[in-house]
Amino acid sequence: MKKQIAHLVLSLSFCFSMICYLPYHVAAQAKTDGHAISVQLIHCPDTVLFLNHYAANGISNDDTATIQNGTVVFKGSDQLDNGLYFVSSKKRFTYFEFILNNKQVLDFSMDCSDFYRTLKTSDVELNGKFFMMIAALKENCLANKIAPTDSLEFLLDKADYSQPKMQKLFNRPFSDMSLGEKYLKCCISPSKFQHSFLLNGKENKLSRYYLDHYFDNLDFSDTAMISLPAFGQRIDQFVDTLNGLPTVPAKPEVDRLISLAGANKRMQQFVVYRLETRFDSYYFRQGYDALYIHLIDDYLMKGKVAWYYPDLKQRELAQVKKRRPLLDGSMASDIEMPDSSGVSHNLFGTKAKYTLLLFWASTCSHCREEMPGILSFYREFHNKYDLEIFAVSTDTSTVRWKNFIRKKKLPWINVFGRKSTRGNYHELYNVQITPTMFLLDEQKRIIAKYLKPEKFGELIKERERSEKSK
Repeated sequence: MKKQIAHLVLSLSFCFSMICYLPYHVAAQAKTDGHAISVQLIHCPDTVLFLNHYAANGISNDDTATIQNGTVVFKGSDQLDNGLYFVSSKKRFTYFEFILNNKQVLDFSMDCSDFYRTLKTSDVELNGKFFMMIAALKENCLANKIAPTDSLEFLLDKADYSQPKMQKLFNRPFSDMSLGEKYLKCCISPSKFQHSFLLNGKENKLSRYYLDHYFDNLDFSDTAMISLPAFGQRIDQFVDTLNGLPTVPAKPEVDRLISLAGANKRMQQFVVYRLETRFDSYYFRQGYDALYIHLIDDYLMKGKVAWYYPDLKQRELAQVKKRRPLLDGSMASDIEMPDSSGVSHNLFGTKAKYTLLLFWASTCSHCREEMPGILSFYREFHNKYDLEIFAVSTDTSTVRWKNFIRKKKLPWINVFGRKSTRGNYHELYNVQITPTMFLLDEQKRIIAKYLKPEKFGELIKERERSEKSK
């Protein structure tokens, strides 16, 4: 939710006036197969307004209209996507937000000099209840002497849910709530919801309980929730939460999340797609590539869940083909290139208990920033832990490459990737960015990848401690 959503907030004294029906002067003229959203505005300083919605990758502008005789009408023959919409000005000021769910003809009215008290809608069941619930949140903050801000997140976090009115509004079964009400319930953070509705105000310090009840305020049975931004964002946050709990096996948690969709096939598709997208986008996080492949292998390819976007199937399968050989525990692929003197070196010929396979370039600013840390890592682990670095340059110029390794006195095996005599490193190691690093064991199996040198160091020390304790 954007900060300006507070422009929807109304005081309780006029809640019932909000849901009064407006004259359907636009509705009567609108075609049922298109959209017609009318907003009557008094004392509006703008002449042009914009209709926008929150899309998966940000904000999407849907329509632009001129205010005529105090009314702006966003009208077209196309059906708009369901979701969370807002009306804004050229200066990006948000007048109000509303939910669109199948009903494409809506009327709103407001006095811009006092929109908190004057916003009305013809859509009683959905947006009327949505507005009333936000009004109750604001009133709750005022009653507790907390000055409301322009942030819905603030209102939801500061609300005193122990109050009877808050319990009545939020602690209802989903079957008794409208889509807008369920959306606001969904926006309460997991910790706040558990504290207020599941633990009777007590604090929870157990990660297991926190994960088990992470989605208790989300309705997975209602496919309409898919179109609202906070629903997908909660799935993303869950993935990030798992990433911060390395002792919790991620795969069973992912499977449990998918199971929450039950028999709702469209919801199953969405949950798998959202997880798949998250693991794909952050493939460099430890274990995300394995989870990405798990979703495609065990859900999509086995037909348990249908593809959310069938057109992307071949692209996803191509990604799996690149990433599967690079899973932790897999045998690395041998590559061979010449060093700065023309002497050939192959990866499998590197005799060391641990090998850091480094792809880098002298022209890469991130590589230059990382190099002091890599040098410190090498000095600490080279002799004490029998570590070697096999550094593959992706430079296009041998002159720049040689000058850099000479100037920085890089003491490990330095080879030039573009003169490879065995193996295409781009394809074998899916090198998309530099620096990219793989930590290999003595047999050249992948221990870990895409980490910082200090994290690789922690893994080596942990393995050494484990070996000594056996």
